[in-house]
Amino acid sequence: MKPQDKEIYWSRFANDFEEKQQEVVGKEILSLTVQEVLKEQNLGRVLELGCGTGLFTEALQNRAQKVIATDYSEEMIAMAKQKRAQLKNVEFGQANAMKLEFEDESFDTVFMGNLIHVIGNAEKVIQESKRVLKKGGLLIITSFSIYDIGFFSRMKLAMRYIKTFGKPSTDATKEKISQKSIEILLQKNALHITKSILLGKKSKAFYVVSTKI
Repeated sequence: MKPQDKEIYWSRFANDFEEKQQEVVGKEILSLTVQEVLKEQNLGRVLELGCGTGLFTEALQNRAQKVIATDYSEEMIAMAKQKRAQLKNVEFGQANAMKLEFEDESFDTVFMGNLIHVIGNAEKVIQESKRVLKKGGLLIITSFSIYDIGFFSRMKLAMRYIKTFGKPSTDATKEKISQKSIEILLQKNALHITKSILLGKKSKAFYVVSTKI
């Protein structure tokens, strides 16, 4: 998908993005992910990729010195600024997760929530995240995974997605992203996995923490 098409695709959901996510996967899985984020401590200077309208940003800022929350969509960023205007240590801005304009080793933590399964090139975004991480820094990846649930649950979730968001983007269908596939990519790129869990019952999300060696 061309860059301008990608931005248009996601920007049209900005007004009610969080509500649409809940319709597809349910409130439970989003709540469980937020709870997991709040278990983290002393995240330092955080870069958030694919922040959407700021659902996880709100949790991150409670555990960070500073959060630079970014998204590919200008409309998502505008809505995040509106919905999360009360956050004090957060800066929202537009960014391309696969071509970041930040200097090497400039963040203590990189966080991406529900991004890597739709990005179209998981390894590239992992490599960019590693580049901007300080040595010993954390890369936290959490995402929905239809490949970690049963066949019939997968079909039901897919139907809810199409009903809510329409046809998936071409990037979202390029890779089969699962907890295991992300673990393999992290290890391949010399990131040490310190935590890897699967959240949820009917809907599933993986939550993987790794360290830049």
